[in-house]
Amino acid sequence: MSYNLSQIMKSAHRNYKKGGKTFSECLKSVWSFAKLQESFSPEAVKSRTDKFLAERHEAMSKTAKATPSKEYNNLNIPASAYYNPNSTHYGAHYVGD
Repeated sequence: MSYNLSQIMKSAHRNYKKGGKTFSECLKSVWSFAKLQESFSPEAVKSRTDKFLAERHEAMSKTAKATPSKEYNNLNIPASAYYNPNSTHYGAHYVGD
């Protein structure tokens, strides 16, 4: 984070010349504005966005646990539910997995 000190002093002096404030008040306002501008630089915005996306991805991965279904591997289903007596041709025993 480097600030353009020349630009800060010029802006503070310009505000002081307009009147209404002391030079220290002008310097304080210009410094706060420079820091605000720095926080909206493309690098700072990108780093905040990357941090937010990483946190969101981590939160989503924690909540999206795979839960195996008990009905998916249920072996108590009789074979007649899948096969009928007339299924004797090629591919007739296809279950659809």
